[in-house]
Formats: sequence, C-alpha cells, structure tokens
Amino acid sequence: MYERVRPSWIVRVVLWQGWGTTLRVGLLLWATAVLQGILAPAMAIRGAMPDLFLLMLGCLALRLNPSAAAATGFFAGLLHASMLDQTVGSLIVSRMLAAFIVAWLPTLLDRQRWLSACLACALLVLLANGLLYLVAPSITGWGWWSMTLGIMVYHTLLAVPAYGLVRRVVPPYQEAIE
Repeated sequence: MYERVRPSWIVRVVLWQGWGTTLRVGLLLWATAVLQGILAPAMAIRGAMPDLFLLMLGCLALRLNPSAAAATGFFAGLLHASMLDQTVGSLIVSRMLAAFIVAWLPTLLDRQRWLSACLACALLVLLANGLLYLVAPSITGWGWWSMTLGIMVYHTLLAVPAYGLVRRVVPPYQEAIE
C-alpha cells in the first residue's frame, strides 16, 4: 500500500555519508569563510593572497567522492562569491568543475600521503583559476597569472596543515553513494 519514499539525487549527494559528515563539511566551509575575510588580507605576500576556500576545497576533494566534491565546490563558490564583487555563476562553475576533477586524483595518488594534498591544492588552484579565466577573462593578463602562481605556491605550503585538519574532522572516504 505504501511505497518507500526515495529521496532525490541531490539529497543523496549532499547527505552522502549522513548528517554528521554534511554538517562537518558545512562547518569547515563556514570557518573558511570567516578566516578568508579576517586572515587572508593580512597574509598577503607580494600581492599573492591565499584563497582559503580553494585550499579547503582541495583538501576536501581528496576525502570526498567526486559528486560530493562537486556539491562542496558549489557551496564554496557560492560562499566565496557572496564575499566578492565577481560574477557569481562563473565562480561557482569553476569551483565545481575543479573540485570534481581533483576528486578523481586518488585514482592516481594515495590519499593517505601528505604530499598528495600539496599536489591536489596546487592543481585545484590552477584548474579553478584557469576555468574562471576562460569563463570571465581578466583584463590584467600576465599579472593575474603571476598572482595565480603565487597562490599555488602559498597553497602548496599550507596544504599539509589544512589536510591534517580535514583528516581529523571528515571521516574516511566511502566508495558508493547509497
């Protein structure tokens, strides 16, 4: 008489490991938003200011499956775009696609190694900023790319402590979305 109600695919993606993991990832993104607004301008070196959203997204992409990483990229892009005066759609799309691609890295790398986080964060910055440049080109040209390289170096240095935090907060990876 009563059929079991099956949640939609978006609910299954967001709650891929249950409410606990979803809330933990949400709290990490919220804390990243606060730190991006407070600490990032003070940490700028030679014009290269760390993009803490990309740093956290790179570390989370190693711990999440690709669908959940894309959903996390969407929310990270939405939060980051709300803090900036940039085009919201292009920032969201670049973060989503970059997180989805980086989430496939564990097929080539070991997600337990700390140096994998350095590579994932550097690659995520390159992909996200490259996609953003393709979708919403910047007038500055080379200055923008040199700033991107500076951010890549910055994130390579910050990736190990950030990945250590993510490994403590987010539970181990599960293969399938049920």
